[in-house]
Amino acid sequence: MNFRRIEWIFLAAFVVLDAFLVFMFVQTSSTTSTKSSSDTATTIISEMRADNISFKNPDTKEGTGYYIAGNNESGLKQHLSQLTEQNVRMQSVGKLTSTLRTARTMSTDNMKSDLTTFMKQPSNVIHGDEYVYDASLSSSGDHVFVQKVADGEILTGTGQIHLFVNKNNQLTGYTQSYVNNVKTLREKAVTISEKKAMVALYQYNQVSNNSRIVWGRLGYSRLLKLKDSSVYVPTWIFAVRSKNSSNVSLHRINAFTGASMKSASAASSTENETAAIETATGMVWNAEY
Repeated sequence: MNFRRIEWIFLAAFVVLDAFLVFMFVQTSSTTSTKSSSDTATTIISEMRADNISFKNPDTKEGTGYYIAGNNESGLKQHLSQLTEQNVRMQSVGKLTSTLRTARTMSTDNMKSDLTTFMKQPSNVIHGDEYVYDASLSSSGDHVFVQKVADGEILTGTGQIHLFVNKNNQLTGYTQSYVNNVKTLREKAVTISEKKAMVALYQYNQVSNNSRIVWGRLGYSRLLKLKDSSVYVPTWIFAVRSKNSSNVSLHRINAFTGASMKSASAASSTENETAAIETATGMVWNAEY
């Protein structure tokens, strides 16, 4: 009886030991794989610098995001009656163009605040409270608000407002696009880091020697357009500028898969990099129209 009991004790001990060894093997393999992937990315980053590609040190943190869907029809036309003191017309793609009947003076020191106040008035802008000001995408005459969706922002032309301010700091009008009826399609998933996206950019030959990666942004862009709706995915968007040219190319990397997506490009004749970037961002916002 005692011998049988001892057998069971030894059997249980072996099972526990085997489970522990399997767990340790899996953990070690996972750690080794992660370390190997990290080392590979670091090596490629070094190769990029050796190719005279300049850029700021990319972020290594992963993020999260959703697959989201929205109607291709903006639905803005159904709300035109709420707008006052402006002349409005709708384009066939559902984009709204407005010209204010009387230009409104904005404060030079509080431009963002004044424009935000204008945006939040339903008689001025439809769904204006669903957008947020994006300083990095704005210039002195073109102030950009991007549509908030899920846990991010839409970084393409289907969900943005451009407010036009003249040299006298007067708001004269705006254009608006809107993704209507936004829904998440799946559970939240992990997105790749900026570093991994930059490595993918290089591996897909999207950045040449002697060039500069001016900036990288993570947001939503359209992955697939269907008859009545579109699917959006978290996307790393990079602006790449050749050191021997004023041209700025815009490239997209799927933040879920690391795959290259259709890119846009812009040719700038400006004399400084800031203006070139502004031209490039304008191309991004209008690329899908």
